[in-house]
Amino acid sequence: MLNHSCEVETFLDYDKSSQGVVFTTDRAYQPGEQVFISYGKKSNGELLLSYGFVPKEGANPSDSVELPLSLKKSDKCYKEKLEALRKHGLSTSQCYPIQITGWPLELMAYAYLAVSPPSMSKQFDEIAAAASNKSTIKKDLRYPDIEEKALQFILDSCESSISKYSKFLQASGSMDLDVTSPKQLNRRVFLKQLAVDLCTSEQRILFRAQYVRLHFLRFFIFLFKVL
Repeated sequence: MLNHSCEVETFLDYDKSSQGVVFTTDRAYQPGEQVFISYGKKSNGELLLSYGFVPKEGANPSDSVELPLSLKKSDKCYKEKLEALRKHGLSTSQCYPIQITGWPLELMAYAYLAVSPPSMSKQFDEIAAAASNKSTIKKDLRYPDIEEKALQFILDSCESSISKYSKFLQASGSMDLDVTSPKQLNRRVFLKQLAVDLCTSEQRILFRAQYVRLHFLRFFIFLFKVL
C-alpha cells in the first residue's frame, strides 16, 4: 500500500512480539505528505517487470543495464575459449550488468578472454574462471598487454547496444507523457511510454560507461606512449 522511492532505505518488517507489520520512517513527514518505502535496490528493468513503473531518469542509483558480450567465431582460439567458458558454466554469449558507477570484474575478465591471443592459451582457464566469479585469484585481475584491446572490445559492445536503443527510440518518436496518471492514457500508449522511459535510462548508462572508459582508454594509450 506504499509507493517506492529510490531516496529512502526503509522497508516493511514483521514484528514477532506484536505479530504485526511494522514500518519505521527514516525521516520526518508532514501531515498529508505521501510516505514512501523501498522495494529494494533494483534496476529500472526489475522495477518495471515486478511493479509496473519506471523511476524518473537518473533517479535510481541502483539502475543497471545488461551488456551482451560474445566471442567471435573467427577467433583462432574460439574452440579453446569456448571450452574454458563451458568448464565454468558460461557460454559463448554472456550478459553482465553495467551501472553508472562501473562494471563488475567478471565483465572485464570476459573481455580479456575475448581478445587474448593464442600465446595466452595457458591462461584461458583462469580468465574464464574469473568471468564466472569462481576464481580464487586476486580481485585486481589485470593483463596490461591486452588491456587496451579489452577496453576497446567493451566499448564496441556498448556502441552496438546503444545503436539498438537509438533505433527503438527513433521509431517511437517523441514521448513525454505523465505515467503517474495511467487512467488518463490508453493501455497501449501507457506501456509504450514505460518502454521509452526504460530504454532512455538504460541507454544513458551505456553512454556514461562508454564516455568514462573511452577517456580511460585514451589516457592508457597516452601513458603507454610516454613510457
